[in-house]
Amino acid sequence: MIRVGSFAIIAVAIVWLVMRGIDYGTCAWYGHQTERDTRYAAFVGCMVKTSSGWVPRNELRTQQ
Repeated sequence: MIRVGSFAIIAVAIVWLVMRGIDYGTCAWYGHQTERDTRYAAFVGCMVKTSSGWVPRNELRTQQ
């Protein structure tokens, strides 16, 4: 029973890391396509550098 629980925790951690890697890649690709400075912040997401500082990508339209 303990091995099943340990396996489940490890599997969830691996899936979480893979998803963060995909998010990092999409953030870098967005920066490449738009020629903007981007940075991936854990638990926040993709950040885009604007004249007023770093703004989350999903809030970028409200800042422009």
